[in-house]
Amino acid sequence: MSDRLQQEAMVTEERQQESTEKEESIPRRSRNRKYRLTGSLPAKIIAFFLLAGSCLAGLLFTGFCIYIGINGYYTEGRNAAITDAMRKECMDTLYEFASLVDWGDIEEARKLCENKNIDIQLIWIDERGRDNVLLDTGEGRDGTVIMDLHQPFRGESGEVSVNRHTMKEDQQYLYRAFIDMDFPCDDNFRRSAEEAIRLYELRYGAAGLAVGSILFCIICFIFLLCSAGHRSGQNDIVPGVLTGIPLDVLTVIFFCGAMFFTYILFNFISFMDDLSQVVTLAVGGTILLVCMTFYFMDFALRVKRGRCWRSSLIFKILRGIWRGGGFLIGRIPLVITTVMVYFGICILELVGVTLFVRAEAGVLLWALEKVILLFLILYIAVTCKKLLNASRALAEGRGDYEVNTAGMFGEFKEHGENLNGLGQGIARAVAEKIKSEHLKTELISNVSHDLKTPLTSIINYTDLIYEETARAGKQVSDENSDAACAAMDNCRPEEVDRAKIAEYAEVLLRQSRRLKKLMEDLMEAAKATTGNLEVNPESCEVGVLLSQAVGEYQQRMEEKELELITRQPEEPVKIMADGRHLWRVFDNLLNNICKYAQEKSRVYLSVEEKEGRVLIIFRNMSKYALNLPADELEERFVRGDKSRHMEGNGLGLSIAKSLVELQKGQMEILVDGDLFKVTVSFPCDSGLWYLQAHPNSL
Repeated sequence: MSDRLQQEAMVTEERQQESTEKEESIPRRSRNRKYRLTGSLPAKIIAFFLLAGSCLAGLLFTGFCIYIGINGYYTEGRNAAITDAMRKECMDTLYEFASLVDWGDIEEARKLCENKNIDIQLIWIDERGRDNVLLDTGEGRDGTVIMDLHQPFRGESGEVSVNRHTMKEDQQYLYRAFIDMDFPCDDNFRRSAEEAIRLYELRYGAAGLAVGSILFCIICFIFLLCSAGHRSGQNDIVPGVLTGIPLDVLTVIFFCGAMFFTYILFNFISFMDDLSQVVTLAVGGTILLVCMTFYFMDFALRVKRGRCWRSSLIFKILRGIWRGGGFLIGRIPLVITTVMVYFGICILELVGVTLFVRAEAGVLLWALEKVILLFLILYIAVTCKKLLNASRALAEGRGDYEVNTAGMFGEFKEHGENLNGLGQGIARAVAEKIKSEHLKTELISNVSHDLKTPLTSIINYTDLIYEETARAGKQVSDENSDAACAAMDNCRPEEVDRAKIAEYAEVLLRQSRRLKKLMEDLMEAAKATTGNLEVNPESCEVGVLLSQAVGEYQQRMEEKELELITRQPEEPVKIMADGRHLWRVFDNLLNNICKYAQEKSRVYLSVEEKEGRVLIIFRNMSKYALNLPADELEERFVRGDKSRHMEGNGLGLSIAKSLVELQKGQMEILVDGDLFKVTVSFPCDSGLWYLQAHPNSL
């Protein structure tokens, strides 16, 4: 036993080495096809970081473009953009200057514009509309930007006199600012102008970066959607962490979370300046996009698996309601269901008439209901007529009649399909009955013929022996058997033709043996079909057993000039089978070849091992035209030689098939023109049967 196990272990190791060599022979390119980029975990992690980074950059640049767009950097010129940038600082200075004038601090007002790129004039507009300059902080304002502020004088410190002009309370005065665009002084105006120039020069670059970042973010997003469910080394879609949650529940969780996060974010940024709002919105939008990417990846995974709708809670609830309703309705008889539907229509009609009895709409609703009810009744009547015609046709024995169920619904359609199935079943039963009767008649005819032929020969040659002995005694009596016996007793041996008696006896012996073999074949066929034969499986080497069987028929094949071509694998092939029964299978198949193969043709015998099974294939060219299907050749007493002018009883293939199936094998017959092919297959002997039969052997 240990030697046997060692041999099996060696065989298993050799097969593993062969499989390893085959895998190594596969081109590297075909093996790497399993490891796609969409299934790589590092690629997904990098894509997530790139998605977040590009989204953050895109939102920041987009917010920057919106900010400078609101300030006119895309619609106005360079100088207008600089002016708009300095407007806030200029207005703050004008308000501060006007406040100093209101308090009467004229000197401080003058000093306010020292070492700055701004000068301010206080102008009084008289009744004639002329500008009268009361206070001026600088001269030489050619090429400067002018901004005006109309402000009433409030007189916070009492009476104020400027350049011999007494300021009047609540009178409008003009404060005019002049900004030197050369910016000789380093102040806030200069810094605002420089910042405005930088923003103006970056306006198109920022737009390009925003578009590029958003496009790259979209590419990363699409890649993550495509990679959802893919893993390296696996061809199937792998479920994710969120796949177990119903789709609609997951959708509600994500979108409610997104709405809550957005609400908190907008409340948080309401107290920030513009720059802080842009940065906070960009960071919050990035976080929101990353979270929603997880959701859309899970949604894409469900779509790839084809269970997007079926994995939702709504579908499960609706399916439960549908099944529960169908179960309840299915338990209610059809008549009661019809009555319930009718009363339901009546209740609806009552409600409609009650609501619209005094209006014209009530009459229209009633008429519409009656029209619908009319079509419904007509539909039921036509459907019942179809079903009635089908049942009558089946009652008359017309099994090929079919009901057109295209326009039927519910139990009407089910009943129509049942009638169609019943008709098809009747047609099949009739066809099988006719075939069975035909086979029974043919079986009786064949058995009668095969029994009659040897019996006729036995009777005829017995008569000849009787006549020969009677003639030798010269007392032949066809009517008196006692006289015949006396004649045979009185005859002398030298008067009997011993050569003829020997010839007749040989014929009697041959026909008796033929009759005996027929009876034995009948008994064996009956036992093989019913499984009453004893089977002792053991490890058999197919090639050796087949070679021995071929050797028995070598002379008969040479007499018919049949060229035998055998193909067997180099390594021995073993199967689990009963050697006696397997020999009988080979004997029947080779005998069949010697009887019916075309003279001077080739006979092919091959042994192959394929997918854990051993195939023994017999091929030859038939002498006679094979006009029968392969399944009929497997029946008892069926022969390809319908003229039956050759010896044989038609039991060989039937017995062979039964013996093969009794040993857990398969036998298949293929007829292609004059080509006759028989394939016998058994599982390979892996030693498993022996271990199961002898569990204590280990």
